Amino acid sequence: MTDEQIAKQLLNKYKKDDAGSSLTPEVVAQFNALFREAVIDFFPKFVEKHKGQTIYGISFEIGNLVQFVYEEDFETYLYFNTEEEYRKQIKDCAEDEKLYYRFEPYAEWDVVPAGTKAFKKLQKFLMQNSLYYCTVYYHYDHLLSKEVVDWFEENSEDFEENFDSERAMFRTLMAGVLCNLRQEGFWKEQGLEKLYVIPFEAEDELPFEEKIATYL
Repeated sequence: MTDEQIAKQLLNKYKKDDAGSSLTPEVVAQFNALFREAVIDFFPKFVEKHKGQTIYGISFEIGNLVQFVYEEDFETYLYFNTEEEYRKQIKDCAEDEKLYYRFEPYAEWDVVPAGTKAFKKLQKFLMQNSLYYCTVYYHYDHLLSKEVVDWFEENSEDFEENFDSERAMFRTLMAGVLCNLRQEGFWKEQGLEKLYVIPFEAEDELPFEEKIATYL
């Protein structure tokens, strides 16, 4: 999206005098469908590219939903590890470190971009339907009137809180889609019936209650 398009979204939000989330049941259903479509499109190609390696664990990250470190908003990455790489990692480590290397996507696993058309479509959807840009309105104040900027400033705490709630919702929806794929036998079809699919977590720890619910 261009700065002008983002500014237009911000102006529309101001005109509605609405700092609330727009995650209607329809938007939630769209996200589920788009994320499912993107995973199904991407993952078999990923497996084929790493043929000959024993992939045991994966973790999908969508930027801005956990950490804000990538150049593009809402771009998707796949973290993964293989049995071969894991054996290399633990070769000289203590026994109590082995679980860390086996189950820590953010710090120890390889990562690849999921820059497919389907994931780009999901990226655009999140740009248009989340409150993220309302929390960084000041980047676009040169395209907005002072009145609009003042309104966003007055409502900044509400936008921050509401976007945090959206982020948690999207993370939960991701887990639900990936869980359904397991139940439908998708991982088994890829030859990875016992694949660990781990919710992504970085240095900013997720709430304990969310982690338990997500793993379940």
